[in-house]
Amino acid sequence: VSELNLKAFLGGSWEPLLDLIKSGAVKGIAGVVGCSSLADGHDTLTASLTRELIQRDILVLTGGCTSGGLANIGLTSPEAAELAGDSLKSVCKKLNIPPVLNFGSCLAIGRLELVAVELSEALGVDIPQLPLVLSAAQWLEEQALAAGAFGLALGLPLHLGLPPFITGSSLVTKVLTEDMKALTGGQVIVSSDAVETAGILEQIIEEKRKALNI
Repeated sequence: VSELNLKAFLGGSWEPLLDLIKSGAVKGIAGVVGCSSLADGHDTLTASLTRELIQRDILVLTGGCTSGGLANIGLTSPEAAELAGDSLKSVCKKLNIPPVLNFGSCLAIGRLELVAVELSEALGVDIPQLPLVLSAAQWLEEQALAAGAFGLALGLPLHLGLPPFITGSSLVTKVLTEDMKALTGGQVIVSSDAVETAGILEQIIEEKRKALNI
């Protein structure tokens, strides 16, 4: 999948996806990206979080090594619709798509930004207003941190299963986890619990939907 063939699949317009989001059939979108790590079990947190998100009717776009891990357990196949919430399941079955769309390698993560840009333009809002969240649950390499910083600069909430190398500074920690919300709209959320994280991300999506009156 890429931003090009996803749009083509929708008929050349983002309107079908926007209509699904506006109606609540798709509650929001989560970009689950990054690395495969043994720190918390191989892809364990990533897989558990993704399952929780799709159960909450949140469509997942994945890129990087996580895409391989999620594909290996069948979440990127149309049959995985059975694991999604009732609304998202219905959408997936109607369109014959999986609830987790595989955007490929880490070099393709930037394509998720292109989706965000085009959705924001189609909806007529800024990127931080979109019901869109990010997770690099089991990040491992510096490249993942760079991609995460990119997401924060765009104004998107970013979940990490382990804290980045910032906890030696209370100031930097506060800026990234709290103050950045007033700067770009982004924030770092650190949690190693899949259910807790899914709840936090769902709440953020709900707040963004409410602000957009959808």
